[in-house]
Amino acid sequence: MLNNNPNYFINNLKNMENNSKKIWIILGVAVVIILIIIVAISQSKKAVNPGEINQPTDATTAEGEIPLESEEMIEVNTVLQDARVEVPGANPITKDNKVVTLEGKPTANDVSQSSSEAPGETGPVAKEELSASVIKLDVSTAGFSPKEFEVKTGAPITIAITSVDSYVHSFVFEDPSLSAIGIGVYSGETRAVTFNAPDKAGEYAFFCNVGGHKGRGETGKMIVK
Repeated sequence: MLNNNPNYFINNLKNMENNSKKIWIILGVAVVIILIIIVAISQSKKAVNPGEINQPTDATTAEGEIPLESEEMIEVNTVLQDARVEVPGANPITKDNKVVTLEGKPTANDVSQSSSEAPGETGPVAKEELSASVIKLDVSTAGFSPKEFEVKTGAPITIAITSVDSYVHSFVFEDPSLSAIGIGVYSGETRAVTFNAPDKAGEYAFFCNVGGHKGRGETGKMIVK
């Protein structure tokens, strides 16, 4: 049965309006929540990947300090500054007369010839182009010429060996303190090596260690004073 009471209709309208307002409020809150979620997701996507953050380079640390490796490189560069080379391919000689590796580290005379610390022999060089400061020795089946030479204790020296016959020859020392020093030459070839003379004065025998050559007289001595 229809209710013709005017107040009934008015109350119904008010209830509908209230319900409508509640719905719009709920929808509004839902929209706000959705927007917040969308913004949060977009911000997380824009966040910097940790792998993309600039890391300290080899030149500097996070605090801007020079790392140990760079300090060593600077030290090496300082060591090699003003260094000289007596023969192309020989080890450098520093301004304080120390023979060093190409990395600027001190060489060692008492290691094996294959060691990275050992003074290295050069490749073939032109004998006539060697400076007067280079000690030049010829070697043949007749022996070394000259058979002896003098150097100062601790001084940097360069020795060049030339095979003047048709044989292969070598140059090595007997004393273990000079085990790192060695040169090998083919017929007609000249090679050299630069190293610091021993700090201890005395006579240091050298010889050709090719089979049988020492026995036939290919020997000599370095006199350190």
